[in-house]
Amino acid sequence: MNLYDDIETLNIIKSKLNIGNVYTEKTKNSCSFIVQDFTEIKYVICALFNKFPLYTSKRLDFEDFYKAVIIKDNNHNLSDVDKERIINLKNGMNSKREIYTYSVTESQIKINPNWFTGFLEGEGTFGIKTGSSLYLQVAQKNTSQVCLNAIVTFLTSLDSNLKQDAKIRPLNVVSTVNAKTTAAAVVISSVDALYYYTLPLLDSHTMYTYKYTSFKLWRVALMLKIQGYYLLPEGKKLFLDISDILNKRYSTGPIQNVEDVIFNIFKRYEDILLKNPPFDVSSNTPHLNNVRLFDKLNKTKNPKTVYIYENGDLMNGSPFVAYSEVHKVLGLKPSSNTCNRYIDTDRLYKSKYLITSKPIDNTHKV
Repeated sequence: MNLYDDIETLNIIKSKLNIGNVYTEKTKNSCSFIVQDFTEIKYVICALFNKFPLYTSKRLDFEDFYKAVIIKDNNHNLSDVDKERIINLKNGMNSKREIYTYSVTESQIKINPNWFTGFLEGEGTFGIKTGSSLYLQVAQKNTSQVCLNAIVTFLTSLDSNLKQDAKIRPLNVVSTVNAKTTAAAVVISSVDALYYYTLPLLDSHTMYTYKYTSFKLWRVALMLKIQGYYLLPEGKKLFLDISDILNKRYSTGPIQNVEDVIFNIFKRYEDILLKNPPFDVSSNTPHLNNVRLFDKLNKTKNPKTVYIYENGDLMNGSPFVAYSEVHKVLGLKPSSNTCNRYIDTDRLYKSKYLITSKPIDNTHKV
């Protein structure tokens, strides 16, 4: 685990179990929680996972590990045969494993909110795709498909606080498999589903790792989206700033003064909340309907001209009279959402294009 982002989590585990030690390797910027005492392994670690069985293919590694523990426990003076049996078990575990079939059915897997939150911290992603689309994802090797199926069942059964006559669609979960890595994932990408179904669950359960920081940032982005602040210049810029920092290693990543950056994001969000939200979330109106109504009511306010500056110089053809023309110049599809995301935010598209509704003399440079 990352040294600075996760060491407190390991200290919590050590404190709760009252065994083992936390070790750090500053040269590798890593930390580990390690239990080496055989008695602690047998009576605490093994007892824990026997009582609360694992649901993914990692279950097989524990089963082999437990077999090795039993061999050692039954034979304090290990014979050569015993040692060979343990070595054979070791050589078929973790990255060396070739067989992934394990005897568990979806009905035997009991997903609950606490388990899901913990699993999300280890295997989940709070994401923003292409700077505008939010999603929540959990992924595993495709050898753990039974577990992922159980997670889908759990998610699609989540309750919401929707009004009885609300037109919000039921939560939909998409299952995907990466052709290159063979990793399987379940993804929720509907803004309505994320807000009305998954957010109440996540808000009511505690996270302990650095993933909690990702969640808090992602949550702000979700609120900007669902309440319509994203359609205002200051909300749009804040959303893009969150997209830039989200899921970076917050203590050792490439962003300098990351704590100040995160503090600034939350302060700007507080300032934005002083304005009335463009959308009334309490009405339970589908997000897409709110966007369409907003666009219709504000159509006359939309920029009639668009200026593009490349590395500070006005591009040939500027000003343009339609977003589609801008997208063609940038090598994008005419229907792209790039202009809508970047115009008048003082943010550079691809680190060199500034998109504005006014000449640069009337704006402040990035």
